[in-house]
Amino acid sequence: MSNNLDYKNNFKQGLEYLSNKNEIFSSVVKQVGLISFNKRDLKFESLIKIIINQQLSNNVANVIFLRLKELNLDKEITPEFISKIDFDKIRNQGVSNSKATFMKDLSSQFLKTPKIIDKWKELNDEKAFLEIQRHNGFGPWSANIILLFYMSRPNIFPFGDSTLKKAYQNIYNKTLNKDLKELNWAEPYRSIVALYFWRWVDSGMIKTKLEN
Repeated sequence: MSNNLDYKNNFKQGLEYLSNKNEIFSSVVKQVGLISFNKRDLKFESLIKIIINQQLSNNVANVIFLRLKELNLDKEITPEFISKIDFDKIRNQGVSNSKATFMKDLSSQFLKTPKIIDKWKELNDEKAFLEIQRHNGFGPWSANIILLFYMSRPNIFPFGDSTLKKAYQNIYNKTLNKDLKELNWAEPYRSIVALYFWRWVDSGMIKTKLEN
């Protein structure tokens, strides 16, 4: 299996594997249909956007992010830009004090060690998960989002995501434990399960034919 989730290759292979493994998940796939997965570009600006997005709706976070980009004449947000811009100017765009502090800290770290992201990419899932969290502003949820969407790791299921917990509870009528033992059947493709759970909730959580 590839170390990355590639839509043209192991995504479809993984989806077939999961559907054959679990009849209930197969029902979810049939309801939702075939979804696409596109790896997102991982760079400093991506991390700034992730910080902004924490505990906010996507719409609100996007507005704040675009305001911040406007301060940089719509150019890419770099460590140099965040380092030089006044702290209060960041705050005035709707960024909380703690998030603005995280951004400043992150810019300092990237200026000292420009290849931070390259280091993450060299690590396995468990080590990368811990390494990402060494940076202020990135907890377990953010680390998993980076691993899944920006590094396209195939076996990531962000346990702390409330939508995923809600999906599992409603689909399987069970509570999902932190050790994810209920999803052992989905290894090594738990990322695909997470993607389908998110889409299932977005599609209205239709419960027909999902029960055992």
